[in-house]
Amino acid sequence: MNQIDAPGVPRAHYRQHGAGVRLTCLGCYKHRDLPLEPVIARLMARGVGGERTGIREVARYVSEPCERCHGWRFETAPAFQSAARI
Repeated sequence: MNQIDAPGVPRAHYRQHGAGVRLTCLGCYKHRDLPLEPVIARLMARGVGGERTGIREVARYVSEPCERCHGWRFETAPAFQSAARI
């Protein structure tokens, strides 16, 4: 099974950990960490997902190309805060 076909843990689960969403371009590996709540709200507003949608499935709904290489292939994963930032 392709990783993108496995939706992953629902995004709402990561609230208890204070995690966001890490969006990584598969063309150049540039990444951005996005706050969880705005990601959930934006996808719900677009009608393409809710808080029960898996974290890896978010990559399907990216609406802009990578700012560095202009690629359209992305991977998403949880973005946990490091202990150094607490």
